[in-house]
Amino acid sequence: MPRANLQNQNRTKGIALILLSTLSFGFMQIFVAMTNQSISVMEQTFFRNLIGLVVVGAINIRSRISLFGQRRYQPQLMARSGAGFCAIVLLFYAARNASQADVTILNRMGMFTISAVSAIFLGEKLTKIHIPAMVIAFAGAFIAANPSFDSSFLPLLAAFGTALCDTVAYPMLSYFSGRVNPLTVVMHFCTFSTILSIPLMLPTFVIPAGWDLFCLLMIGVFAAVGQITMTFAYRMTPAGELSVYNQMAILFNAVLAYIFLREIPSVRTVVGGTMVIIASLALFFFKQHTLRQAEQGESEA
Repeated sequence: MPRANLQNQNRTKGIALILLSTLSFGFMQIFVAMTNQSISVMEQTFFRNLIGLVVVGAINIRSRISLFGQRRYQPQLMARSGAGFCAIVLLFYAARNASQADVTILNRMGMFTISAVSAIFLGEKLTKIHIPAMVIAFAGAFIAANPSFDSSFLPLLAAFGTALCDTVAYPMLSYFSGRVNPLTVVMHFCTFSTILSIPLMLPTFVIPAGWDLFCLLMIGVFAAVGQITMTFAYRMTPAGELSVYNQMAILFNAVLAYIFLREIPSVRTVVGGTMVIIASLALFFFKQHTLRQAEQGESEA
């Protein structure tokens, strides 16, 4: 099979996986919002990662996949797990204490920093349409979110901190491609986050029951699906490119909020979501055209 054709297939799979991941994380956020306020952020974080630890651990043991990776990759794995854990805690805190629109727009700043880091440290090339697509997607996210920035300073700072943590965590997933099994990366992250969240949640721990227990379990289930699919996606497709498709979260979250929380999307949400879709489709078809040309060149050679 021509190399360009193989790259195209991997790209398509990676995009499909990142969209599934984005949708899964959208469901996770719905259950975060539906959980009683008596359940602390750290308890939500604990359940979010505990389910993933159990599921991925069982898969790894059954498939004889390394649970925590080789010793030489531990510094990178610790950096990825630490950044991911901080991103979760900051996102949950911001989402519970600030306007969702404000949190969304600040969190989407990570699209630019992820692309920059991926280009500088991983050698990923930004195409001539990549930057315009990012700008259009960001503008669409800004319009859809309609941020007022009248929330308290600390939650807004936490939302921006999430974007900075993602700048470390997401490109690391591309770095691990061909070095560390994706399920090992997920297992390392879930174990690290579960253990670290235990002492932090104990002072405010509440025994969940009924609806709250169901919500916490669903947070863990959808987080596990989102984490696994995201990790495989970054193995197949450049991190800088996937950061654009991640903006589909604006559309997915608006639809899910309407269905489950009865939040009616505004005209701004529809307009902004449309811009995000246009930017994502433009990047997708441009990449398809580029890879098709490369495949034809290989065939002629």
